[in-house]
Amino acid sequence: MKSNRISLLAPLRRPLLGLLAAACAGLLALAPVQAHAQDAAAAKGGTPDKTVLQVLEHSSPAVWVCVLLSVIVTGFAIEGFLKLRVTFLAPAPQLAKLRELIRGGAYQDAWVYCSKQNSFLATVVGAGLERIGRGPDAVEYTLEETSSQQAVLLKTNMNYLSVIGVVAPMIGLTGTVIGMIRAFQALGASGIGDPSALAAAIGEVLTATAAGLIVAIPGFVFYYVFKSKAQTAVMLADASIYRLFENVPYDHLSGVVVGQDAGLAVAHSAPAPYADAPFFDPTTATEDTIPSPIHPASGDA
Repeated sequence: MKSNRISLLAPLRRPLLGLLAAACAGLLALAPVQAHAQDAAAAKGGTPDKTVLQVLEHSSPAVWVCVLLSVIVTGFAIEGFLKLRVTFLAPAPQLAKLRELIRGGAYQDAWVYCSKQNSFLATVVGAGLERIGRGPDAVEYTLEETSSQQAVLLKTNMNYLSVIGVVAPMIGLTGTVIGMIRAFQALGASGIGDPSALAAAIGEVLTATAAGLIVAIPGFVFYYVFKSKAQTAVMLADASIYRLFENVPYDHLSGVVVGQDAGLAVAHSAPAPYADAPFFDPTTATEDTIPSPIHPASGDA
């Protein structure tokens, strides 16, 4: 269990260290500036700069919405680094097991194994096995269609990152505009007796715009990073899947039923001509060892 946790956290190590280093560098860069501003304000008899929590406490609802969106972006980013890997889409143990079953001719057992797994590899291979008795063209078409469908589902949360990247600045700008309207309404009612109060009010409402940009920029960055990672991972997983079906003897499997209807088909049909024979290995087959074809159920092969 410990090794599995380490393997899951390993892909996150470098990006998390990079984010931590960037955050530390930003804090180190901002610390002298904030200290200087606080010293200057204290020398002039003013109040020191507000902390982040104090700014959030007096912020508009738009800022809190942006804070919620930042949490969502962080969750999608962690999920993307974990899922958008070829080792997650096509786990090596599952790939080895399916290769063994398919090479041995145990197509129904391979389908049963796929039905018990929850992965990109198992879903695509299971769909292909269900069409194995209809020839290579049907299998290839099914693999492509199923892979495309699974890729769309895989990229769903990634698309949300793009939506957040577009919407977050608009939410921040809306909060800023509403705050500016209120500030100038108060200015019109009481006059400009204290310009510093007006400047402080304007500074507070501008935090909404800043919050929207702070959320949108990482959202767009993660979107394009994950878009590239998804394309690469799906391409490599598809290559492994197609290699599983390279040496399948389609000519000898015409009409074979694999999947949920396999048991029903066997119960209503004659026994296979070589049901008890050893598994067919095309790499060592000769004219004497090639089994006779299985007659298709439709009888038109």
